[in-house]
Amino acid sequence: MDEIAREAGVSRVTLYRRGATRARIVQALREQLAQEERDALWPAVAGGGTAHERLEAALHAYCAVSERNLELIAILSDDLRDAVYHEEGDEPLTRREFTDPLRRLLLDGATDGSLRTVADPGETATVLYNMVGWTYQHLRRGHRWSPERASGAVIGLAISGLEP
Repeated sequence: MDEIAREAGVSRVTLYRRGATRARIVQALREQLAQEERDALWPAVAGGGTAHERLEAALHAYCAVSERNLELIAILSDDLRDAVYHEEGDEPLTRREFTDPLRRLLLDGATDGSLRTVADPGETATVLYNMVGWTYQHLRRGHRWSPERASGAVIGLAISGLEP
């Protein structure tokens, strides 16, 4: 809360007076990021073409959202990032509001034959979400790759691992 108050240019007491709590901030951040991703991925999820084509488009949209939020995600502490993205409990998956579009496309791909069938679509969606998102962000920030180079490299590997 001290860091948030400092970044906002107000005192910690002012944050509390305005009703800001860690739980509210986590919830607001989760809702904002999930909505931004849903809006970006929806055309791919609901669009035409094979699930393979739509998954590739969805992952490009996800990288674009990651690009817009590179600085925000970089400044979040591990525990705050976990609270935003992870379900509770031991060995949690990524929250469904983030992975459901990918899960849907994995199921569609198994049905139309354009993607291999996976044993646990929810778990695979968590792996795919994290593999693409965190690797993309690392290549952009750590290696200073262009958005096109980073997304192309990560998505190419992710998609090839799901082909039948």
